[in-house]
Amino acid sequence: MRKQDFLFGILLTALLITYFFVMKGANLYENFNLRFVNVVFFFGVTWLAIRNFYEVNPDRKFNYLSGVLAGFRPAIVGVILFSIFQMIYLSGDSTLMTAIQERAPMGETLNPFTASLYLLFEGIGVGLIVSYLTMRIVDARQIETYEERL
Repeated sequence: MRKQDFLFGILLTALLITYFFVMKGANLYENFNLRFVNVVFFFGVTWLAIRNFYEVNPDRKFNYLSGVLAGFRPAIVGVILFSIFQMIYLSGDSTLMTAIQERAPMGETLNPFTASLYLLFEGIGVGLIVSYLTMRIVDARQIETYEERL
């Protein structure tokens, strides 16, 4: 992993934690449907990471795999750090943990560790999908600029 992957991953973590505390301050943090707003943060950070990757490596041949990985690596870092944050937070906030247990299919067997594990897997899936979709957007833009140069 490159240094930029960690920096963009930390940016994603900061955005997710800030959003969590904004929702907590607005007393909306138990509304689990609002977690889909996180996808906006994933798209933004992934787009920045892919763009940075191609700016730093201008001589590298355009490749879907390298582009998807350039967006996916920061997502992995961000999701791992956010999952650790949530595990620590849920260990101390029994009200939120109870709300999660009431809505989850696993019920009372869910604990802060397993809830964070589910969050980790969900984030990995979202990160991969968003990286692929972002790469499709970047690809379309690069094809347009390539055709203009001909």
